Amino acid sequence: MKKLLTLAVFFSAFASAAFAQVEFEQIKSRTQEKLHVTGFFDYYPFGQYENNVYSGVFKSFIEYFSDYGQYVLDYLPVSMSYEDTIREAGKGEADVVLGMYAETSLYADLKFIYPAAIDNPIHLAMLPSKMSAVRSVQDLKPLKGAIHSKERFSDYINDKLKDFQIEYVDTSYELYGKLIRGEIDYVLTSIYFGTIETAKLGLRHQVAFSRQSLWTMPVFIGISKASVHREYLSHTLSKMLEKPEIKEKIKKDMEDIVNGVVEKYAGTVPPSFLPGETPPAEKTPE
Repeated sequence: MKKLLTLAVFFSAFASAAFAQVEFEQIKSRTQEKLHVTGFFDYYPFGQYENNVYSGVFKSFIEYFSDYGQYVLDYLPVSMSYEDTIREAGKGEADVVLGMYAETSLYADLKFIYPAAIDNPIHLAMLPSKMSAVRSVQDLKPLKGAIHSKERFSDYINDKLKDFQIEYVDTSYELYGKLIRGEIDYVLTSIYFGTIETAKLGLRHQVAFSRQSLWTMPVFIGISKASVHREYLSHTLSKMLEKPEIKEKIKKDMEDIVNGVVEKYAGTVPPSFLPGETPPAEKTPE
């Protein structure tokens, strides 16, 4: 990897039409029904649900869809684990799942909506002085790596990682503290999630990301095969996601979210990561 990509605001701007400019044949007026929604609710910017408010890259799209289909959005409670939430969705407790991966057993009872809504590229995060030593994925195998426990990868990537020395860490402070102190050699992370988490810690100049992704996971919207709305959801969501302007709008929303967080925390002083230091409170992007 010849070049480094630091935590600068690196996402290019894309021209995109607003959802309101996309036209579809309106269905007949009817009494609004609830549309039960779940998905990545603790994996920002793909999704976050706090204080009864959902935020993330799919927010404007699912709100646009609910207005078009005359639904009232009802987000599935997230008191259970992510895995249990997805299993309940498969049983019909949720109609729509915002974010899932192909060929991943957890989503076996859900129907994928094609095409994928957006991609989730997995990048390498390292100290800038060490990045040049890694030229291929194979170079990582003798090194020590770590992944944030909030990261969500496909079965394909998780199978690949069985050949690596990987540990899972529960907080970004602990994760990047290990990297700064040299206890691990690298972090594997979604470029979007990793950029946000390092920006919140003020690590713009201390951590570098690989310029190219190691793997890329298409992120799909799914529906429960048990949903009473499944036929309408399948047809209409597919029709919408086939529109280039809608996919560009979702991509632009992702860029705006990430750039907004980077700008918000631009002046953050990074922790020392020394033993005995009180970790900063986990910050929730607005």
